[in-house]
Amino acid sequence: MANGTHREGSHAPQPIAIIGYACRLSGQVASPGDLWELCTRGRSGWAPIPKDRFSHGAYHHPNPSKPGTFNPAGGYFLDEDVSRFDAPFFNVTVQEAVSMDPQQRLLLETSYEALESAGIPKESLSGRNVGVFVGGNFSDYELNNLRDIETAPPFQATGNAAALQSNRISYYFDLSGPSFTVDTACSSSLVALHYAVQSLRSGESSEALVGGCRLNILPDYFVSMSMSQ
Repeated sequence: MANGTHREGSHAPQPIAIIGYACRLSGQVASPGDLWELCTRGRSGWAPIPKDRFSHGAYHHPNPSKPGTFNPAGGYFLDEDVSRFDAPFFNVTVQEAVSMDPQQRLLLETSYEALESAGIPKESLSGRNVGVFVGGNFSDYELNNLRDIETAPPFQATGNAAALQSNRISYYFDLSGPSFTVDTACSSSLVALHYAVQSLRSGESSEALVGGCRLNILPDYFVSMSMSQ
């Protein structure tokens, strides 16, 4: 969560204040305090592919060009169960929750925690000119939802659209500022931050929520990326 000031007629860049933040990262990081501890102690967030994501042994092969396989031994994964979500807290029905990309769920949770960190009550945000800028990406969960078209969940389209990674936050908190998801591959979150700063300095937004999320929950893109090496 950030805010800034706009001075009419001034050409000098105005300072931007980060007033609250939250995170979920690999290496057992569930808060900014955990992130500080990981960095100061020189720990790594790398880990073998969790068994509850997909079977490493079923897809792994040292030759990355072998069709249907990948060669990484691990990566950076959240330790928490990404299927857990307090849907009623966010006024999400069971049908919507089943359809919803876990990336959207995590962004909702961390947005709420960032506002708590900033000391801003949810009720005070309604109608405020707060922008939401998210660095997003494709959804592994959508691949799973569409494996069998006859069993696709009813809210698949809205539950996995990249645009909804930002729009759902704006909708839940009733925010009136700009709301969009940007995908520039590995730089997505930084580009989202760049646009948030521009929005604050131009006066388009009075405050901004900036976030980024990427979850690897299926082997499909591991296979695709390995074959491109």
